[in-house]
Amino acid sequence: MSEEIKFSVIMPTYGVGEYIGDALGCLMMQSYDNFEVIIVDDCSPDNSADIARSFINRDDRFVYIKHPENQGVSAARNTGIEHATGDYILFLDPDDLYEKNLLRVCAAALERNPVDLLVYSFTEDYRNYESGKIEYMKGITLELLDYDDDMLTTNDPVTIHRLAMQMEEITMLGYPWNKCYKTSVIKNNNLRFQKIKHVEDILFNCDMLDFTESLTILNDVLYHYRNQGQMRLTGGDIDDYFELQKIRVKRIFDQQQKWKTCDFEALGILSKEYFRSFQSAMVRQLETKTKTDEILKWCKNEAATPIYKEMRKYLPDNSRTIKMLYKPLAEGMFGTALKRARLMEYTKHYFPGVFNRAKQLR
Repeated sequence: MSEEIKFSVIMPTYGVGEYIGDALGCLMMQSYDNFEVIIVDDCSPDNSADIARSFINRDDRFVYIKHPENQGVSAARNTGIEHATGDYILFLDPDDLYEKNLLRVCAAALERNPVDLLVYSFTEDYRNYESGKIEYMKGITLELLDYDDDMLTTNDPVTIHRLAMQMEEITMLGYPWNKCYKTSVIKNNNLRFQKIKHVEDILFNCDMLDFTESLTILNDVLYHYRNQGQMRLTGGDIDDYFELQKIRVKRIFDQQQKWKTCDFEALGILSKEYFRSFQSAMVRQLETKTKTDEILKWCKNEAATPIYKEMRKYLPDNSRTIKMLYKPLAEGMFGTALKRARLMEYTKHYFPGVFNRAKQLR
């Protein structure tokens, strides 16, 4: 690209008055200047709007849009897309933190290779809810790849499709905030976030991948996902958590089938994801005091579904986590699985730091 790249940062905002000032401050301190920040206020009930306006008054790169009524995070991001004027779009969450060189590093990579989709690495920062101090931090990066100058770029479809599965395995694919999307690809193909809970991000990214002809992955850690156990913009209690997770698994499975890259490695990744969600759903039921008989009946009903029968065939046996938590589910040993879910529920309640570390074990 001969001209300087312009970025459109889209920031949906709802109930983040405690955090949005830090996020906007990270953007104001960026070492790269050519960007706009589109703040979409989804009728936030707190002082988020006042904080946003204080930045708008100081910097004309910050734009404020307010929805007439609360419509959800997908609608807020879609509003941002409609108003974006940059060459690339970033969907950054207002309750996270970003490195001050985020846009500069992305711009340098995109000047070198103006790809359709750029993915950068991040950390998951698990913080104490009361003190805000980091108790546990995990870096998420495809560090096992053979990087050239900490960057991998490809326009080979098969490579892109296989990289998608590798990113999915380490939770790098589903998020929208660790990516730069070429605006023309989004707008020319009318890509938008669906109005659905919990899986709207991965569905959007799968849609984007259907039109992605070139991809860059950066080893640079540029984003810090701040997890304090609070109700994040995209968080909250989800009654139909497992059903939504199955939508995720099926969407990726269907896409890999269409691409003809749904090999045993891909199926193993999806099987682990399915049974991890199954086990997590059991823990959630224990948290809501669901009776043992009801949980076991629910497990048996799930075992009769086509997705269970398919996924159980491909569960790998290469980690202690799989053997302890997922294998009993795949083998129909639901009593054993429930006992181990009780242990996880107890750990989650009384030792959240240990639980967060355990969640990272794949």
